[in-house]
This record gives sequence, C-alpha cells and structure tokens, in this order.
Amino acid sequence: VSQRGLFLGMTLWLLIALMATPCARAGTFRDDFEDGNLDGWRQDFPVEKEPTLWKIVNGELECTRQDTVSTVLVTGDVTWEDYIIEYDVKLLEDFGPGDVDIVARRGVDAAVDQLLLFGIGDWGNLFGVWGTHFNGDNFLAKGFDLLKLKEWHHLKLEAKGKEFIFWVNGKKALEYRDNVLKTGAVGLGLANYTARFDN
Repeated sequence: VSQRGLFLGMTLWLLIALMATPCARAGTFRDDFEDGNLDGWRQDFPVEKEPTLWKIVNGELECTRQDTVSTVLVTGDVTWEDYIIEYDVKLLEDFGPGDVDIVARRGVDAAVDQLLLFGIGDWGNLFGVWGTHFNGDNFLAKGFDLLKLKEWHHLKLEAKGKEFIFWVNGKKALEYRDNVLKTGAVGLGLANYTARFDN
C-alpha cells in the first residue's frame, strides 16, 4: 500500500470515527425514580442540602407544598445550554391558588434572579401559563386550561438560545424570549398541591 493510500485510508477512518462519536456535551438525562433515591437532585427552595419536601412513593416523585410560593427541586449542570425538559405530573390534592413549574437555566448562585420559571396554574390573578426571569423583570402570561386533578399530564419546555417554548399535554402553550441567562441547570416546582411526578 502506498503512503498516499495509507494516508487517505487513515483520514477516512478518522472522519468516520469522528462522525460516529457523539458530541461529549450532548446526551439524555432521565430519572424515572424507580431506584428509590434522589441522588443528584437538590432542594433549591426552601434551600436544603437534601430534599425535605420531596420523597419517592412507589417509583414516583411526590411533593406536598401548602404554600403559594413554589418549592423547587433542581438537577443538572450550570453549564447546560440548550435542552428539552419534560415530565409527567398528576395533581392529587389542591390547597388553594398554586402552580406546577419547569425550571430552566438555573445558575450556581442562589440569587432568585438566576433562573427562568415556566408554570401553569391559578397563581395570583392568573388562570393559565406564564414564563418569567424570576426577578420579575421579564414576565409573560396568557390564559390556558388548568390541569385537572387525579389525571396524568405532560409538561415540556424547549430551551434553545434566547427562545423558549412551553408545551402542556402536547399543545404549544407559550413562546418566550430571554436575553440574559445563557446556561444553567433544570428542575421542577410545585405550590399549593400534593402531586406526583414521573419520567
């Protein structure tokens, strides 16, 4: 085999190897809670080293939060950029005005302005969905059918650059833009409900 042929063969092999190797930053994080632990999750509000308001019951994550301010459970890396966050939720008991949330771009600092929060519920004077840069500088809301009790629902958030799309049960519920937070961990939140989360 000539040197040129050997070089071309090695180059082709290297290109194939590079194409077949997934990006080191890409991947899927999945937790169905069947392992019975919350390793890798932290309670962000109220801030605790271990989740105190969240527990696993029969392979599902359960939380009871009797307060209009959401408790937040976070996982992931503060360097995460673009992602899709989705989960299933079943509301078991309603304690008053409340919501179910998806957290995106959660920074390393515990300051409240370092996260984006997308929710659905009857929070404040709103009956619907909303997105906010949590210090309140950028808030967008619109009416939307609330989640029914004792039924499974699917929430999903697509985060890509400055663009965010919030989906509820397969319906596009809200499109939102944020120019500030570029990276951050992910999570979920709950206020004034007992609820189960999965997948």
